[in-house]
Amino acid sequence: MRRIFFALAVVFLAASAIVPFAQETQTTSLAPIPAATRSQADCTGFIASPPLPNDLSVIGGEDDDTHSVVRQFIPGKSVYLSNHSRENVAVGAEYSVVRPAGEIFHTTRYTGQGTALGKVGKPYEDIGRVKVTHVNSEGIVAKVTFACGPISPGDLLMPFQPRPIPEYTVTKPLDHFAPLDADKPQGRVAAARSNFGFIGKYNIVYLNLGENTGIKAGQRVRIFKVLPSHPTGLLQRQQTPPEILGEAVVLSVQAKSCVAIVVASYREIAAGDGVQLE
Repeated sequence: MRRIFFALAVVFLAASAIVPFAQETQTTSLAPIPAATRSQADCTGFIASPPLPNDLSVIGGEDDDTHSVVRQFIPGKSVYLSNHSRENVAVGAEYSVVRPAGEIFHTTRYTGQGTALGKVGKPYEDIGRVKVTHVNSEGIVAKVTFACGPISPGDLLMPFQPRPIPEYTVTKPLDHFAPLDADKPQGRVAAARSNFGFIGKYNIVYLNLGENTGIKAGQRVRIFKVLPSHPTGLLQRQQTPPEILGEAVVLSVQAKSCVAIVVASYREIAAGDGVQLE
């Protein structure tokens, strides 16, 4: 009986030693995976520079006899479009529906946020997508085919462009106090989608790094916080190393900004924190 017990104990200990090793191997050698889901990628919003024109917009839709300005339209419903510039609109054309992201300015998340956003462009929400079904002398009708949220009169349209979803490989957590590389582009989290105050894994952020800095979709950035200096005596202070907070993968790039999704978060991230290209 003792021999059987001893043999079982040996087998159990050996299995216990193998499991952590397998888990460690798995976390550092996974095959590339999509950085976002399709709905996440199509509903990120963006910061445009220069601001988008208002050539095409939603003016109403079916079952809207009173022309209510608060009427909302969901997938499957038809909307009427206003063609301010008289551009050529054809049946079958698809358009993205967007809206100025005014909520980002309702609450300031860090000092100078309004100025920082103004330098990179105008924020927009992704609202949905429509496909033109009728074009005639009396107007343009389009059907809502996808929505991040209800579409309303006044929403703007821009030609639909598919957004590829980059892949990334899961890696070990970064050294939380690794020194930054002065030769690599640095920026900041200019804002977060829906103006979140604190940001974690899978949240969408807008960085003030864009085509002008050479950043591309699929690249990784590390997010860091520069901590306040510590008092060390009378009128004396000492700076401490930046703390690495997490990582993000760039999903799309605009002229002066980019959209990224947080793929690793070691502690809370906030708008205004620093970023550096890896």
